[in-house]
Amino acid sequence: MSEEVHMPPPRGTTLLFPAMADPLSFIRLDADDKVTVVSKSMEMGQGIYTGLATLVAEELDARHDQMRVVAAPIGQAYGNVLMGGGQGTGGQTSVQAGYMVMRQAGAAMRSMILSAAATRWSVEPGSLEIEQGVVRERDGTRSARFGELAHDAMAQSVPADVAVKDASRFIYIGKPFARLDTVDKIRGQTRFTQDLKLPAMLTAVIARPSRAGAVVARFDAAPALAFPGVRHVVQVPAGVAVVADDFWTAMQGRDLLQIEWDSSQTFRKSSADIYAELEAMVNSDSGTVAAAQGDVTAGLTGAVTQLHGHFQVPYQAHAPMETMNIVVQLGDGALQVWGGMQMVSIDQFQLAQAAGVRPDKVTFHMQMTGGSFGRCATAHSVPGIEALSIVGALSTNVPLKLMYDRPDDMAGPHNAYRPAFVHRIDAGLDAEGRLVAWRHRLAGQSVATGTLMEGGMVHDGVDTFSVEGGIDQPYDIPNLRIELHSPNYPITPSWLRTSGVFHNAFAIESMMDMLALAANKDPIKFRRAALPAESRERGCIDLVADKAGWFEPMAAASNSGRRGRGVAVTFGHRSYGAVVVEVTVAADGKSYSVDRVVAALDCGLVINPDNVVSQMEGSVAFGLSLARFGQITFTDGEVDQQFFSDYHVTRMHTMPSVESHIVQSPQPPSGASETIACVIAPALANALAMACGQRCHAVPLVLAGEVIEPWSVPAGLNTFAGASGWRPPAGWLPISSREPARHG
Repeated sequence: MSEEVHMPPPRGTTLLFPAMADPLSFIRLDADDKVTVVSKSMEMGQGIYTGLATLVAEELDARHDQMRVVAAPIGQAYGNVLMGGGQGTGGQTSVQAGYMVMRQAGAAMRSMILSAAATRWSVEPGSLEIEQGVVRERDGTRSARFGELAHDAMAQSVPADVAVKDASRFIYIGKPFARLDTVDKIRGQTRFTQDLKLPAMLTAVIARPSRAGAVVARFDAAPALAFPGVRHVVQVPAGVAVVADDFWTAMQGRDLLQIEWDSSQTFRKSSADIYAELEAMVNSDSGTVAAAQGDVTAGLTGAVTQLHGHFQVPYQAHAPMETMNIVVQLGDGALQVWGGMQMVSIDQFQLAQAAGVRPDKVTFHMQMTGGSFGRCATAHSVPGIEALSIVGALSTNVPLKLMYDRPDDMAGPHNAYRPAFVHRIDAGLDAEGRLVAWRHRLAGQSVATGTLMEGGMVHDGVDTFSVEGGIDQPYDIPNLRIELHSPNYPITPSWLRTSGVFHNAFAIESMMDMLALAANKDPIKFRRAALPAESRERGCIDLVADKAGWFEPMAAASNSGRRGRGVAVTFGHRSYGAVVVEVTVAADGKSYSVDRVVAALDCGLVINPDNVVSQMEGSVAFGLSLARFGQITFTDGEVDQQFFSDYHVTRMHTMPSVESHIVQSPQPPSGASETIACVIAPALANALAMACGQRCHAVPLVLAGEVIEPWSVPAGLNTFAGASGWRPPAGWLPISSREPARHG
């Protein structure tokens, strides 16, 4: 008898995870006619609350306006299959991992509602139907709203097997569905962690060293303690904590501290030192092999044309609008935590250890989060462990809120950054200009090594996060070898929205344009020749070429500027995307504008096209921030950037026109929040090269001689330090002093 062979699905297949979810874990019917959906994914601006509610509303035939969403507690029911079953949010996994879970839960609850109505009216469930949140007998005799049936429906036995709707019967899926959180956010009614005020709560900030390895030698707390409202000053592993009645008071107290730091064992390297070391690594053959096929040495030797490319991507910060913050309360052998936490299972374990309680004694109260981009996916459970160190030093059982100001969130050894990478690619073309050999060496810190994710994400010395977008690149290359170097620095590496795909796509797609030029071929035609005929990447590049008018002449620039456009395509986090970027380079070559971005995304079945387009537009803005402006640099071991005036992001006047196009796909849904951002940098670099013949090999993409625009951010927008020269306009009041808006 032969053994059954399980073959992996063909490349380009989106996995659909079957589920038989307990509806009582995910849905609550209330007497007020509301349907409360329990989201196992945190909401940090990506619209996932609305997406998951859409899936439930679809199966229930509920009304849009009766849906509401709350965050899930800690529990096995809320695991993420794309995170190994652990509870967490990230990597645009939420829709794909939750698609069948939420639909099955909705279908089961629908069956329970029908059973409750059938029992009440002594009829068969098959004689009933649901439309817009109302159960009716098909002959129109009787009807009942969900709220009227809520108690009885929730008490029904959970059906063992239910069928979800056929796609032909969809009411909501694939159609615009207004976000559930928009109105509250517009009205300023959404509550974030920093808005929480619990009884007897104290607020803390920490004075921290500026270099890794520095420790407190001595400090004088007296000036801080003398400030009204400052309650405690305590030394903790992260530095010296000032605990006060509120954030402003704690900040004032921190400014009054007198601290002497012992810097004898500190990290003193500068960015130039780090890049030189990474460059030396990629010029050696001592890396760990991450992928290999064919004979790359023979392929390069036999190539008619050889090309060599070096590319560099810097350390980059997450820089969400809401800085890191958390509230903890420890007492009676239990820990309560309020905040935005992407890695719930990891945080539960690590915070339980730090608090000295059992993991099952940890309760999370998940809050809406004002952006994250991976910042709240801290593998080391910072700042929760910092907050608990303060609680332990005070031996208090009152709630304690730890707040970061902007410099806390931007700089310092406690921070986490997407690591810098240097790439070297050696590629070969045959006599027909076809790509026949590709040796890719890259060097940068491992994100997963030394964390609880190491066992699942580091294999034979290769961190998957370092090589994603490289080992799974779409091109058909007969001779390929990828080698990875993973040095250690006392800089905490972190995944940041786009993770490893960003730096790998930048190197790969920049190199593809260089090869197309060497082969005297159009960049899109060159890529298509190297892409398998049925690849989803080819579908994306064909659509974006058509919508961008790639093969049509570009409009001339005004003021003697030079126009250019570039393309890039990638597979990123289980979705597929391509963009065309159009630029104008000034006549003097010292500045440029991004004029237009056309994006095409294949994320399988689209739940809500409005939200997908919003995510694509947001990805363009975020990708441009990373490509044009964002870099963390070190001087003598210290981070140079403190504020948004140092670490620029895309602003209104630097945001181009964006045209978003969705590839129609028969595949199940994947994600839409990161893929497009992965290809902005290479497409922009390729556009600049076309415009002026100048290849930018390093991010941020700055032309030779380009003057970086100064950005003096007003104090009201840039925490307490502010910027030089800003004066408030006549009649200006801080937000805290303004009269609240009145609604009729």
